[in-house]
Amino acid sequence: MRHLLAWLALALVASALHAAPLRPKDEVLFMPGTARVLPDGQYELDVHAWLYHKSRIRGINSALARFLDIDLPTLTPSARGRFEERTGLFHTHSNDERFIGIVLDGTKHPLPLPRTEDNGRSNARVVVPASQVRSKDRFVRFHAWTSVGDARRFRGQALLVPPEGLSVVSDIDDTIKQTHVRNRHEMLLNTFARQFAPVPGMADRFRMMSAADSSTRFHYVSGSPIQLYPPLADFLRDGAFPPGSVHLRESTTWRSLLTTDATRSHKLSAIERLMEDFPRRRFLLIGDSGESDPETYAELARRHPERVVAVVIRDVTEESRDAPRYVSAFQDVDPARWHVLADGADWPELPR
Repeated sequence: MRHLLAWLALALVASALHAAPLRPKDEVLFMPGTARVLPDGQYELDVHAWLYHKSRIRGINSALARFLDIDLPTLTPSARGRFEERTGLFHTHSNDERFIGIVLDGTKHPLPLPRTEDNGRSNARVVVPASQVRSKDRFVRFHAWTSVGDARRFRGQALLVPPEGLSVVSDIDDTIKQTHVRNRHEMLLNTFARQFAPVPGMADRFRMMSAADSSTRFHYVSGSPIQLYPPLADFLRDGAFPPGSVHLRESTTWRSLLTTDATRSHKLSAIERLMEDFPRRRFLLIGDSGESDPETYAELARRHPERVVAVVIRDVTEESRDAPRYVSAFQDVDPARWHVLADGADWPELPR
């Protein structure tokens, strides 16, 4: 009875605030966002939630494999297991028109998020008093509000970013993870069936930058779809990359899974938003030459010459710095501020 009364009391509070606990079949995925201290001393958390439930349609894995041109019967049992795990979030049903809440660690009362959209997403800037924030290891942690007795915990976190310091923005595929995006078949196998392989030396370099200054923060901005966040999060953790915020591309259909048209606009938007949220921070942009990172980062360097301290491009196309592509992309960008990095080469001396 006591638990029931407590649940009813919370439900009444949350109802007034337009929130409700999760239903038994509901699941929530939180993308790691950022947190900042506002001028009045309160904290603002950038929360990105996806509310969904899993599909039970028979044969959907085989259909997705055919769409991706992956021959499931030829895969080893371990590779097939990885395929089933990594594609799990591509056949879900998003729950729209729903209000959910989050509960900060160390508190009890749910904070409402906006009503979920057609794709099940609910994004919000949540402002909370400093007295409610318990930060640990540079993160503010929270979980989705569930009913009393529900042992499930769908956890989220927001990277606490100081107003000043260096923000390292890194791509993932072919920058810190070997994906071979330019070879479609290899890219699909490396994404869905094979163990993720880190680019040698990148985690060490990132950890060195993190250790050099406690105000340095990492932001992983990638064209990979958000459905791949769970295995990518495991990759970052297992590879000992510094934890950070993660900004993946919106993808709601199988067709949008393979498109790269929206990658550049996604990266531009995500990085511009970080720069707007933290106007006194400096930015180091790290990517690769496989797709549009040189052009994207060069555009940002021209827009914000005083804030982009350097651009580092990992060479995967065997183009020298004086290749026509780079000459065109980095026109009007200080030559000392951009670098093409071959595997095994020493890192350039970066401006402080």
